[in-house]
Amino acid sequence: MGCAYLTELFIAWYGQNKFEGWAFFQNRVNINSPLGWSYYIMMSCNVLSPQIFWFRKMRRNLTVTMFMSVIVNIGMWFERFVIIVTSIYRDYVPSSWSTYYRPTIWEVGFYMGTFGLFFTCYFLFSKFFPVIAIAEIKHILKRSGANYKEAMGGEERESVEEFAHEYAHKH
Repeated sequence: MGCAYLTELFIAWYGQNKFEGWAFFQNRVNINSPLGWSYYIMMSCNVLSPQIFWFRKMRRNLTVTMFMSVIVNIGMWFERFVIIVTSIYRDYVPSSWSTYYRPTIWEVGFYMGTFGLFFTCYFLFSKFFPVIAIAEIKHILKRSGANYKEAMGGEERESVEEFAHEYAHKH
């Protein structure tokens, strides 16, 4: 990610397009701009924080790995924020320059609708295809299902210890 971010910075400088360079450096790199802080949060979460994985002890620690995955996810969210919000914050037309982005009621409704659609599909799926572990059902049926008990084979009538002892050494 660091290489991609530095390439973006280099292209804005090397392209010699004064409008693109101004938009990039004033909207993102300038810490004093109203949204400049988001660029630095993105850079620190996606480029600086993963450098801890150079140490083997940190790579192998599950808590550190989980914490870093959350930090990188926050950084990736800020990447989308930087791409969208700082790009429309100040573009080529000065009349569209506003201090902060405020979503309209339609944008909030559309966003909430995506949650509604997801949960509707999820609840319908869980109603018609419930998530039940097959091992739990098999365990219950072995002890209480009369039809299942009649159709059991010899291997399934044995206890777990007898089955394991008998078949452990047959390769």
